[in-house]
Order: sequence, then structure tokens, then C-alpha cells
Amino acid sequence: NNPNNNRKSKAVALYNADAGLLDEFDQSADSGKSFNYSRSVVNAPKTVPAEQITAYLSRIQRGGLIQPFGCMLAIEEPSFKIIGYSENCFNLLGLNLNNVFESNQERGLIGIDARTLFSPSSGVSLVNAVGSKEISLLNPIWVHSRNTQKPFYAILHRIDVGIVIDLEPARSGDPALSLAGAVQSQKLVVRAISRLQSLPGGDIGVLCDRVVEDVQKLTGYDRVMVYKFHDDDHGEVVSEIRSTDLEPYLGLHYPATDIPQAARFLFKQNRVWMICDCHSSQVRVIGTDELKQPLCLVNSTLRAPHGCHTQ
Repeated sequence: NNPNNNRKSKAVALYNADAGLLDEFDQSADSGKSFNYSRSVVNAPKTVPAEQITAYLSRIQRGGLIQPFGCMLAIEEPSFKIIGYSENCFNLLGLNLNNVFESNQERGLIGIDARTLFSPSSGVSLVNAVGSKEISLLNPIWVHSRNTQKPFYAILHRIDVGIVIDLEPARSGDPALSLAGAVQSQKLVVRAISRLQSLPGGDIGVLCDRVVEDVQKLTGYDRVMVYKFHDDDHGEVVSEIRSTDLEPYLGLHYPATDIPQAARFLFKQNRVWMICDCHSSQVRVIGTDELKQPLCLVNSTLRAPHGCHTQ
């Protein structure tokens, strides 16, 4: 047997199982029935129709929803014409559609020059960022809403049809924005890197233990863990640091379907992504009718998780 063919066959089987489980979850949500994950995993389908696979991938990568801790714009290059936006843009950016965009009420923000939503200096910063080949190296960009003068972190990345701008509200007094705060953050990172570099080679377990310790010190999270994908695609928690009141996950094993193949792809593409509040209501993303498919949110910091992952 060709190892490559075996891996491909296994991946196809896992995608089929993942798509089937997601479809069953969605159907249970629509019908009001409870979703029994343990039973469904055991009886996961071996094959599903091709259109079900397509729908599964689209829901994960182009779900059309973001989390409410920020808002999102999608623009064309180089015109800055808005081709998509999240419904909470009006509230977070302090926009009044009736007063500001009288000729555009039916289309919302579609077609508007995104630079007009921000202060003049912020518009210049965005233009400079868009003109950069390595756009992600400049993130985050400090911008202000034109109407409210409230500050935002703008996080930009390119997609197939333009540029996505994730906007997260920032506090003017955020220590990270001051020189002293930046120096302190740099010291913490340098110290963590030095600790990692001082470790003896050849022991991945020691490295993982040190990584979770340093990440916990940098972030203050209640739990930090390293999750290993085994050759058969099942997962194991191989290192963990946690608050004493939390249940330990160290040493637990999970089936391959616990983190679906499409979700693993997202984690590899976007290394920094968080669910800020699993109980919050998700926000719809509106796109221009000219788009052939929903906007790709793979690298969006605001991308909403699918309901089964939130649960």
C-alpha cells in the first residue's frame, strides 16, 4: 500500500465523518432535539454526499458570523470600497446611516470608501498598511473612528477578493500602548524566549512544560495546555498548567473528530484566535451581492466559532 494513498483515504474518511456530525448537530439545533456527541461519534457516517462536504467547509471557513467584541470591514483594493461589513459597525463606530449616508440607505455601508469612517490620520495609516507587501507585519494599526474619536486596533489581512479589517475597541489608557508598557512586554517575551533557548535539546516534554508556564505568565489565562495530534489524528493533552479549582485535562485522549479537520486547518492558518464569550450572540456579516460566495474569515481574529465548538 502507498502511504500517501492511505493518508489521503484516512483524511477523506475523517472529512466525511466531520461533515456528517456537523450536519447532525445543525439538524438537532433546528428541531430542538438534544445532540448526543458520544453516541454520534460512534455512529459517524463513513460517507456523505459531496454537497454536504462543500457545505461543511463553507460553514467553517465562510460562516458569515463574527464575535461581538469587535466589528469588521472588507474592502476592495486599491479603492477602499466596502464590499462587506458586520452589522455592529454602526454601533461600535458610532455611525448613523440616516444622517451620514443618505444616498446609500438600502445598501448600508456597501460601496462606501472605508477611509471616510476614520479620522484623516487613521486613513493615512490604513493606506500605508494596504500598500505594504507584508501587511500582517504592521498589525495592529492604531485608528480612530471619525464620528466618536474612539480608538481601535485595526488588524488587516488579505483574502481572495480584497482585504479584511478586523476592528477591536482599544482603551486609551492601555499600558501596551505606552512606551513603558511596550518595553515591559518586550522584556517578558525576551525572558520567555531565553528560558526556552536554555533548555537541553531532545526532550519535547520539558519544552512543552516550559511553554505552557511562560504562556500562562504572559497571558494570565486560567488554563494553558499543549494538545498533540497523534499519527491516527486523535488528540492528547500532553502538558498543562491550570488554576487549582479547574478539572485537570492532562493525559486525556480525544477522538479525531473532537477537533474536525477543517478546524485544524484554521488553527494552523491563524495562530492567534480566541473565543471571548461563548454565551455571546454572534454578529452577521453582510456582503455585496456581487460576491460569488460569502467572505473568507479563516484569518479573521473576530471569526465566530461554530455552535458545536462553542458548546
